[in-house]
Amino acid sequence: MKVFLSCLVCRLVTFVLQKLGRGATTLPGRIALKVKRNVLTDLSKNVKVIIVTGTNGKTTSCRIIEEGLKTAGKTYFINKSGANLITGITASFIMNSSITGRNRAEYAIVECDENAFREVSRYIRADVVLVTNVFRDQLDRYGEVTHTLNAIKESVKNLPDAVVCLNADCSLTYSMAKEIGNRIVTYGVNTAFDKNAKEPEISDAKYCIFCKHEYKYSYHTYGHLGGFECTKCGYKRISPHFAVDSVEELKPNHSVVITDFCGDKNITKINIGGTYNIYNAIGCSAAMSALGLSNKIIYTALENFNGAFGRMEQFESQENKINIILVKNPAGFSQTMSFLKSIEDDYTLILSLNDNAADGRDISWIWDVDFSGIFDKSNVKNIYVSGKRCYDMAIRVKYEGVAAECIKVIENEDYNKLVDIAIAQGRDVYIVPTYTSMMTMRPVIAKRLGGKEFWE
Repeated sequence: MKVFLSCLVCRLVTFVLQKLGRGATTLPGRIALKVKRNVLTDLSKNVKVIIVTGTNGKTTSCRIIEEGLKTAGKTYFINKSGANLITGITASFIMNSSITGRNRAEYAIVECDENAFREVSRYIRADVVLVTNVFRDQLDRYGEVTHTLNAIKESVKNLPDAVVCLNADCSLTYSMAKEIGNRIVTYGVNTAFDKNAKEPEISDAKYCIFCKHEYKYSYHTYGHLGGFECTKCGYKRISPHFAVDSVEELKPNHSVVITDFCGDKNITKINIGGTYNIYNAIGCSAAMSALGLSNKIIYTALENFNGAFGRMEQFESQENKINIILVKNPAGFSQTMSFLKSIEDDYTLILSLNDNAADGRDISWIWDVDFSGIFDKSNVKNIYVSGKRCYDMAIRVKYEGVAAECIKVIENEDYNKLVDIAIAQGRDVYIVPTYTSMMTMRPVIAKRLGGKEFWE
């Protein structure tokens, strides 16, 4: 009876909120949980569940897996809005179930916040867990990386029957393999993206997680990811089951790589730019295989996937293309800057910084972002800053050697003005916002230039 009441109240609240033009992503779930706290246990019984968690790449990874299930002709649902706490996840399950709580789909793709995973894992039943990586992220909310790692590890221990896909290049993530009893599938990149890449000045995992000895690296991809080895205790990167052997082509909107899926080697196109998305692609390949999808379907999914909202999302005006690339922490921001350095055509750059609760109140992390070389390129024609902390971002850019008069400020979170400026550029525009800035500006851009609501 309580399952029925939870489903009923969630549907009623969702209906009302959507009639009011709101996304209805968390409030319906919050109310449903008041009726029956463990309703997820009932809702997840008759569906194959894959949970995606980790610091970076969750939303994009979920959309890649969605493409795989769609290609395979499977029925599924996904918490598309990115509402990845237990409230949003519960609402997603209820809205894709019958009024009695029986799921209509074969599969559920669940994006789950690293800290929320603790609670979610106590109620949900999962078949596959994909852990993307662990990086420093919003210290005032998540704490140090070991706190995040422990949260994920404790959560996985609540799901002993799940296949766990771990990033073999992340010394933090892969360390869980020694402490969990699950079947483990590993993935990684067997080579540096840039042969001349140097060890990063700031690393989230410079010392061995087991004996505290400094790691030696045979190569770096980005951040602390790469061919790590502790020469004291022997903890090191292993050869992963699913790997990228080499990068043949790296373009702004796609990459071509040589993949090795448990011995099946193939030239694979990944239909989204950025080296970090190569990691998302190979991680999803491991997860889709664990779900039982064939390599042929996986290759097709990687080639046909289109970016998730706010993540390499593109809007077109009559004059130019406007791209949104969400950033949330130093590692992701640094990789976005690395991606932009690969662009040869002229473009305008807009950086938008907020400090709301979902962004993290402490914005000192922007000083750990690697901007090296980005502002030296002559094809960055205009630089704008916006968001609640626009002047803090302006100072950060100024310290990279950009003259103050070259940094244009869009005050008061005036995103209509931002769109006007973007359209008037006559060249492509790349907007790099933090989370709440993206969530506020995207509806304005979508309304002006056409696009789905974020929850659709």
